[in-house]
Amino acid sequence: MSKKLAITGGSRGIGRGIVRRMAKEGYDIAFTYSSERGKAQAEALVEEVTEKYAVKCYMHQFALNEKGTAEEFVRTAYDELGGLDLLICNAGQSLVNSIYEMDEKTIDFLINLDFRSYLMAAREAGRIMGENNIKGNIIFISSCRGIRAFPYDELYGGLKAGLIRAIQTFALDLAPYGIRANCVSPGPIRVRTSEEMREEGVCEQEIEDLDNLWKQLPLERMGTPEDIANAVAFLASDQASYITGANLVVDGAASLPGIPENRPKEDEEFKTWCNFKRRWRV
Repeated sequence: MSKKLAITGGSRGIGRGIVRRMAKEGYDIAFTYSSERGKAQAEALVEEVTEKYAVKCYMHQFALNEKGTAEEFVRTAYDELGGLDLLICNAGQSLVNSIYEMDEKTIDFLINLDFRSYLMAAREAGRIMGENNIKGNIIFISSCRGIRAFPYDELYGGLKAGLIRAIQTFALDLAPYGIRANCVSPGPIRVRTSEEMREEGVCEQEIEDLDNLWKQLPLERMGTPEDIANAVAFLASDQASYITGANLVVDGAASLPGIPENRPKEDEEFKTWCNFKRRWRV
């Protein structure tokens, strides 16, 4: 019998790489996408994996920043898949900006999407697995920003750090039921080509910075969604049956030395460890 996977944010980027890999492993899959713009990508992915791997695959549009939606998706996936062996919480928005420049609406949006939805989905999956004697897995996609401080990263980095800490307690709470819980923390991952970024209106300086970021990385290459999918597949497998409460960092050693990810802007000062802006002159 096929194993069953529910994953948030599966239509593009890292999530799409995970869906493809886990379909190859024989999982039936339900995944979320967030917007009408992503619907075509989601439909194409469903068609791709069902034809290539002969698995079941379902897509659902959910605004996971809204209360109740994460739990609803997990229950929906369980019902339509006829079980739940693996939950992967991946959906999120990587908005890196100083909290001094963020409005309250943006702060609440990121907290709900990048942190609260993970906890609520994991709580629901843990209940389902425990009540049905399923020795399953829960995996959070965090970030290397959760293990090291970066400039302009009070909120996003703080939330990712919170996920790493939360998964440790999930691991303790769920261990008596044979349920494992782990994190994967990606580093710089190239999920879009330069052409795709231009089509989305990204400025040329940001594209150029990303095109050249690999030169600053210890392994001298950008990560790929497949790199993260490989880590997820390992943690979900029987080969990792004695691993729980762990955080697997997949960043090409980017978080070890600390590097500036962008060139300094006009109002910033350059330091070897970061770029920073003086807001208050004294």
